[in-house]
Amino acid sequence: MKFSDFCTLNGCPSENNIAILQNCEWPEEPFIPEFNVVMYSHGGEALLNVEGRDYSLSRKCMSVFKSGQKVHIRKMSSSFRTNVLVIGGDIGQELSVSSVFLGLFILDETPVIRVTSEYAEASTLFFGAMERVLRFTSNPYKNECILSLLRAFFYSTGYYLNKALRFDCSDLYRLSVEHQQDKASLITRFINLVEANAQKNRRMSFYSAQLGYNPKYLSSVVKKETGLSGQDLIDQYAILSAMAKLSYSHKSIKEISNEMEFPSQSDFGKFFKRMTGQSPLSYKKQRRSR
Repeated sequence: MKFSDFCTLNGCPSENNIAILQNCEWPEEPFIPEFNVVMYSHGGEALLNVEGRDYSLSRKCMSVFKSGQKVHIRKMSSSFRTNVLVIGGDIGQELSVSSVFLGLFILDETPVIRVTSEYAEASTLFFGAMERVLRFTSNPYKNECILSLLRAFFYSTGYYLNKALRFDCSDLYRLSVEHQQDKASLITRFINLVEANAQKNRRMSFYSAQLGYNPKYLSSVVKKETGLSGQDLIDQYAILSAMAKLSYSHKSIKEISNEMEFPSQSDFGKFFKRMTGQSPLSYKKQRRSR
């Protein structure tokens, strides 16, 4: 389903590559969007199916589904109420927001999470602000305003999601902000590679080979520019992913260990305890009890 088709279905303009809607219409049959959707539910109930798995939507639920995923929204109650943000491809590329801020470590594991009242109130304000900006068709700075609001929304969302894991992401936040502007720099390329690969590749030798540098030289450059060793950065991205999987996915500890390609479940447990001070089982029980 193309972004323009979605806009036609809902009677809204498509030239901005972004739409802010309330209680929008969805296809009756399963569809594969060529756009990204962030939806906040603030009343009633519905059933969301993403890639064959069912999720319940109710009040104070945030759901995200991305371009290329097979989606079906059904069994909506008459009182089902939502705020919906739909982003076409062009704006998504312009955002250049780090996956740390997007919270993809969590949202890749489950497209639906419960949020606090505080976050729910903040997201409603963001949706309202973006909706108002879109109305001002004569504003020559409309695109710049929308991009700024979108970045603020995603930064806030990523902060909220990672804070829920109870892991200090301040170093990753700082580096993502400092090094996203110069996309050609060695540090930015290293950080982007780590974001994309740290779940399964946790050795500096992998990244030095990808970038075409000696491991010792790459490590020294990273340390000089960021104050952290390259291995520290890799481990922080990897532990965020592990914590998200333990907190939000339906997978067992063994399945998570295998998915992240640790040599054994024991090795995964040692890595997790070194980084967090807890065993994976203890952390999982603690998070589920909350």
